[in-house]
Amino acid sequence: MRSLSVITAATTDILTLAEAKAHLKVDTTADDTLITTLIKSATQSAEQFTNMYFITTDVKQYCDTWTDVQTLYKSPVQSINVIKYYDNDNTLQTLASSVYLLDDKSKPARVTTDVDQNFPTLADRTNAIEVRYDVGFGDAASDVPEIIKQAVLLIIGNWYANRESVITGRTTTEMPLSSQYILGQYKIQVI
Repeated sequence: MRSLSVITAATTDILTLAEAKAHLKVDTTADDTLITTLIKSATQSAEQFTNMYFITTDVKQYCDTWTDVQTLYKSPVQSINVIKYYDNDNTLQTLASSVYLLDDKSKPARVTTDVDQNFPTLADRTNAIEVRYDVGFGDAASDVPEIIKQAVLLIIGNWYANRESVITGRTTTEMPLSSQYILGQYKIQVI
């Protein structure tokens, strides 16, 4: 079993208020608070859909077994900060970086042992392993692919125009199909 928590969230949005307003063709400040909220919400929705964080985010993944470490939940993985585990004596230890390799070429990324190395024996407990790693395309909005930004703008546009979840006489979706198509190209299937 695996679970994940955010240690340090991104502090930068992938879009500015000005970019979102230009997309929406809004030239007043009356809806600035709403649009700012839509930027954050649409980005979170796109990140959830793709199993990614777009701007550098520090996460910790908890695993019960070494097999669970073979799939890292979020992408794109920049680096592994530390792997800790509970040994046979149920004492928290730090795994030497010489024991493991980050395979960030695979989608999703995974952790494997280095040549002639083995993972140590674990205590029989829940969350026996903690993998702390950084994910995201980079620290700045300019690091995020433009097509992902466009998908988020489409979500913002849909939510701005359709502020209610049900509109009589119209079919609406939570995420526009065009956004799903674009983001589907980046979606990481986590098993």
